[in-house]
Amino acid sequence: MMEREDAARVAEWAARLVGEAAVRAARDLEDLVPKESRAHLLKAQRELFLAANAAIQHRRHATGTKGSRPQARKIPLD
Repeated sequence: MMEREDAARVAEWAARLVGEAAVRAARDLEDLVPKESRAHLLKAQRELFLAANAAIQHRRHATGTKGSRPQARKIPLD
């Protein structure tokens, strides 16, 4: 089973990879997507990343006994 520190490292690596892929895709699609649509897509992408980050943080900081589900808590967002 993966240790928490290893899981956190993998999650951070995955977030950087997805971010880099998004930047490259945005550059490649700049000429194909109208300006108004680009703004909408960037906003949706930001919301998706915030949701993914909140889920990762929640799993990272959730507490519970071994073998039980972690307790749900509120996660502050900006």
